[in-house]
Amino acid sequence: MPKPKLLYLGFAFPPGVAGHFPELQPAGHVIETALIDSVRSRFDVRSVGISELRLDRLNLPPDGSPGLPHALNLLDRPPELFHRLCSLARLKKNYLGWVRAGWRPDVMVVCNFGPVYNAFVRWLKRGRLAPPLVLYVADSMGLGQKTPWLKQLRHRFKPLVYAEERMVGCYDACVSVSRTTEQFITPHGLPWLWLPNGCDSRRALPPGTETPGPLSFGYFGSLAPHTGLPALLKIVLARNGRIQLRICGFGRQRGELEESCRGHAEISFAGPLTPYECLRFAQSCDVLVNPRPLCRGNDNNFSSKVFEYALTGRPILTSRVSGVDVILGTEAFYFDENDFDRTLDAALTEIAGLPREELRRRGAAIQRRMLTEYSWERQGGRFADFLEETIRRSQNIRGPAVVNC
Repeated sequence: MPKPKLLYLGFAFPPGVAGHFPELQPAGHVIETALIDSVRSRFDVRSVGISELRLDRLNLPPDGSPGLPHALNLLDRPPELFHRLCSLARLKKNYLGWVRAGWRPDVMVVCNFGPVYNAFVRWLKRGRLAPPLVLYVADSMGLGQKTPWLKQLRHRFKPLVYAEERMVGCYDACVSVSRTTEQFITPHGLPWLWLPNGCDSRRALPPGTETPGPLSFGYFGSLAPHTGLPALLKIVLARNGRIQLRICGFGRQRGELEESCRGHAEISFAGPLTPYECLRFAQSCDVLVNPRPLCRGNDNNFSSKVFEYALTGRPILTSRVSGVDVILGTEAFYFDENDFDRTLDAALTEIAGLPREELRRRGAAIQRRMLTEYSWERQGGRFADFLEETIRRSQNIRGPAVVNC
């Protein structure tokens, strides 16, 4: 029996690209890659990617970095409207060509609310060309946010701009990395699945031994304010050298943050590094910190770095935003995102006073839990089951599809 056909529209790079462009790597690149690879045994997968790189003009030596072998790579770069309209036209043309050639998807998964993909979904729905559509919410700045009426009016006349709340009505089901998005999805009558990423056991590092020297805290990822890193730096600087913090990050804020920490030997910067190098860097620290604050957009995504952190076998200090505590369990350290500065500072003090043996025990326990309960084998099975149920549900619907977007 042939596998059902799955078309995925996302933002991950193709294989061998992420390692060469760590600064440009989409935040969810590793997660998207693992998510789609986890269902290949049950689906005939074809994927589309979009980025600011002209991938057809790159001639990169292979570096082993993971990615999705896209059937089509689209461009989204300045001037945005020109390139987005061109990408939309290419996507329509290729989709119709695939259908004419006999490859018609049984289900389509769309990552987030990108302008090109939004317009393509609306085109499919208007032309009754859409297979069952599944929205994959890895990140959202708009869900649950009230848009001023003047901005709404302006967006109505802006090409390729659609309200996220309105776009939800285009879909038949939703998969989300954050628990909080359920309240915005289920009122539309859509089946909803919480799938907060997973762990690739092949990338897991042995817990290893303790690091030499004084206890060090570590962080890797974006340096932007929504990650909480600038707030963490402020707290560490106020402690006058009593905490060692090592950072591996990328983003426009790097120069400014490094300048603010100049002269403070307890804080060091590295990176940007490849996904594998980030894991090695993290394991050179004693405790890994995820200082995710509760701010606009953060409750509609999930801090994927906690899954990466878990692969190193190191203990984790984190907020509970988006249900992180449900995933990591009781062996992780937590602070209160609603009382950010005070509780994070107190947690740093408490952890710094613990013996390294206790820290090693907690880190190993977190790694075991994540590899057992949240491996991509298990998460991929849940995802595949949900997609197959969505296909079956669509086959039982009689009459023309209803267009709600």
